[in-house]
Amino acid sequence: MRLVGALPRIATIEFFGHKGVDVAAVRAALPFHEGDELSGGGEAKARVREAVVRAIGKQATDVNPVCCTSDGGILLFIGIPGGSYREFAYGPEPTGHARVSTELEQLDERLDQAFVAAVRKGGDAALEDDSKGYALMKDPEARSVQLALRRYAVAHERELFRALEFSADSKQRAIASEALGYARQSPRQVRALMRAARDPDEGVRNNATRAIAVLAHANHGLVSQISPDTFIEMLNSGIWTDRNKGAMVLVSLTATRDPAVLTKLKATALDALIEMTSWRAVSHAYHARMLLGRVAGIPEKQLEELAWKGPSQAIIDALAGK
Repeated sequence: MRLVGALPRIATIEFFGHKGVDVAAVRAALPFHEGDELSGGGEAKARVREAVVRAIGKQATDVNPVCCTSDGGILLFIGIPGGSYREFAYGPEPTGHARVSTELEQLDERLDQAFVAAVRKGGDAALEDDSKGYALMKDPEARSVQLALRRYAVAHERELFRALEFSADSKQRAIASEALGYARQSPRQVRALMRAARDPDEGVRNNATRAIAVLAHANHGLVSQISPDTFIEMLNSGIWTDRNKGAMVLVSLTATRDPAVLTKLKATALDALIEMTSWRAVSHAYHARMLLGRVAGIPEKQLEELAWKGPSQAIIDALAGK
């Protein structure tokens, strides 16, 4: 989902990709700090990027304000090109003219607004039921829009597949990728979403990867159709949404604790997982904590407790014996 509207206060500032980099120096150089008001949109992001360059002589890979805490604060994630960063390989950009309908564009906008409103309500409004293979929030307004999207997607699958594969307009592909997650489950749906997980556009990748995560969580029979390699690579990406949604997929793909997948996670993404595990917002650290705990061999029941309630250091410390 995209951030809608200006949010006034910075709740937390977190970093990723920063192995070997003096994060304290970057934090000190920032033009604002936790608890400060944040305004200016793109200008504020530019100021953060300038501060990162002053502090370490390199460009930030990402500056992502994420909506939001129950009291309206934002979570600011800053990507650093350190030792735990590797560029994520994108697929080719489409060059065609396919588009989605105006009706779907309007439905997508309504869903964005309903999502942010639900998050701001706090409580359990933003809790989500993924059991059907597509997301349904507890908040009645958001849920009604999602059900409308489900009806549209089932009736217009051809439109969604064409726009996602062929449209040169990234906004059109992003809308199609989100809607395709609400279509009928099929091998073609999974293939299209897997291809979109390497789209050059961040929004398309985010929507497609999230849809795959929901599908894998709801239908374990689909797991064999989903290669973990793309999502393991995402954990080292310089883009926050890649890491966030890639970890979400991998929690379902590692539910059986396949030794080959866990070995690859440890070999290629251990530093990234440790960074993400240490994030203070549990809702964003949870998936990395589950992955790291499985790599460490923590029993599932104990791990669930640690992932939600911490301390996160207990999960990191458990790696010492592995």
